Amino acid sequence: MKKRIHKVLVEPIKDVSSPIVEIEQTGQLSGFLLLNALFLTLLLANIPLSGTAYIQFWSSPLMPELGHITALDIINKGLMTLFMLEIGLDLKKEFVYGELQTYKRANLPLIAAIGGLVIPIFVFCFFNQKQSNYAGWIIPTTTDIAFSLGILKLLGNKVPNFIKVFFVALVIIDDLLAISLLVAFYLPTVASLKIVLILLSVLALLGLKYFKTTHIIPYFLVGAFIWWNMVQAGLPPALSGIFTALSIPINRIEELKRWLYMPVNYLIVPLFVFANVAVTINVESLEFLQESHVTGVLIGLLLGKPLGILMATWLAVRLNIAQLPAHINWVHILGMGILAGTGVTMAIFVTEHSYLRTEVKDFIKIGVIIASLASGILSTLIFIKTSSIANLFHWSIPRLFARNVRS
Repeated sequence: MKKRIHKVLVEPIKDVSSPIVEIEQTGQLSGFLLLNALFLTLLLANIPLSGTAYIQFWSSPLMPELGHITALDIINKGLMTLFMLEIGLDLKKEFVYGELQTYKRANLPLIAAIGGLVIPIFVFCFFNQKQSNYAGWIIPTTTDIAFSLGILKLLGNKVPNFIKVFFVALVIIDDLLAISLLVAFYLPTVASLKIVLILLSVLALLGLKYFKTTHIIPYFLVGAFIWWNMVQAGLPPALSGIFTALSIPINRIEELKRWLYMPVNYLIVPLFVFANVAVTINVESLEFLQESHVTGVLIGLLLGKPLGILMATWLAVRLNIAQLPAHINWVHILGMGILAGTGVTMAIFVTEHSYLRTEVKDFIKIGVIIASLASGILSTLIFIKTSSIANLFHWSIPRLFARNVRS
């Protein structure tokens, strides 16, 4: 009887679950979930009869008792803080005893982020110089860490670990710089008291680290205070997870990562995709991409971002102020730069504060999604064919910068 039950019930389940377990062990399952969520939410949003209701579900108040809180708010402002916390923990580990522990390695993300900030701004301004329509100049400087990291996970060992770490650090710096510009130029109404409280709280985290506080609760209490003040100031509160993670004692990181891994990668990130890419794409929207501000954002993300990152990295290595490992070639850097063009939510957030007209905002959002999808597909192809492309163009780092690449 037991053998029959095992054959009828257990074996079919094993047949179905075994491929999933194998994918999970490679670290690619979260990438597959993200990709499926992306296509499914676009499909649901564009169904003629129910698409509008699906889109409105994410942005409508959940219940009167909660005020104007929406499912989108809960995901972007609440759950994604845990995602940022996990990313920050990974980054701290790499700075302490990983890929970025040396000064010249740690320099690279900062320099590349500056390049990925400056060149997209120039590209946007170039396309809008005749109309003097510079309102959206910050939009193409952003990168969506959730989408881009999901693609890197999907690629698995096709992408070297150094590139993954380099990219995460670059994107965090990139988005912090973009938010700083947004606060300085577009959010003059942000309560100065809230900004002061956020800065004082970050100093408090540094104080906890300086006095070697080993108990984890004080870090989370200060992190929660930063989160609340960022919500009140109209800033992306999920970034509070980064500040908290970078201050947490190194000996607590692995324990927290084990706790965060499954809910973040298998629940929070797919929900994030469902909620944020629920947009309608129609022919009229595509025609509007010819407008200068939309073109500036699209080309800024697709071309300006990789060009800025590639140029800045090359210059840093050439001047010997930064260093790349010997096994990394310039095609890796190019693929990473193109992947940084996946703006999605960060670009959409900046768009909301850059323009007043709803119609303009909606069309720019569609341009951002098109640029992000194109960047994701192109970077994936480049990472898959890195060796072939490097051999074709002779872009080997040892060939060009032999004295600068050794660790």
